[in-house]
Amino acid sequence: MRSSTVADDVRTGAGHGLLLVRRPPTSVGRWLRTGLVASTMAPFGGWTGVTVAEHTARSAAPYDVALEVLAARPAPRGSRPVLGFFALHGKATLSLQAPGLRASQRWLVWQPGAGVVETPSLPRLGVPALVAAAGGRPDAAAVAAVLRSVEGDPLDVLVTVLGLLGLPGRDLLVRGDCAGASDVEPGGRGVQLFDRLMADEAQHRAEWEAAWGGATQRSRDEAP
Repeated sequence: MRSSTVADDVRTGAGHGLLLVRRPPTSVGRWLRTGLVASTMAPFGGWTGVTVAEHTARSAAPYDVALEVLAARPAPRGSRPVLGFFALHGKATLSLQAPGLRASQRWLVWQPGAGVVETPSLPRLGVPALVAAAGGRPDAAAVAAVLRSVEGDPLDVLVTVLGLLGLPGRDLLVRGDCAGASDVEPGGRGVQLFDRLMADEAQHRAEWEAAWGGATQRSRDEAP
């Protein structure tokens, strides 16, 4: 039975995103409760699917866009691989958190009219790594062909790639709901700690810029 903590009418406007985590729902639920986003999760055999249940995260701006927060959240090492499929800012964004001590999150971004676009500030995710993380026997050539195309809608591309990889979670990605889904609320204490940390960092950065920026300007003014 679904929890009634998150209203269905809120869920329908939450956007489109899906994380697939290689852990059972009990473990994934504990992880989600330590986060910042009200989520909906569902069991899919060896995977647990997760999407956002609300458009806005519980954390303060600018860290309050639920899809962005969920997409960027690091997963525990024992939960990897974690695959992400997100429609963000008019683009299809795929991500992988691979197993390993030093494995960083990698990204592949597809844009209508351009295909796969460069992301200089983000580690690049290639099709071979994506296919390997999915397991089974996906058609790597077919996945690559979809991503080479410049035609289509971001959500359609995500659904197509998800199907070609043989992965579950289509309804959770498209509708934000599916059979067997349940809602998970984040704990208030974790949100408060995160907001406090971000506020402290912002204040420290502002003080540093004021101090050193002022010193730099004075040095310029005093120069002969």
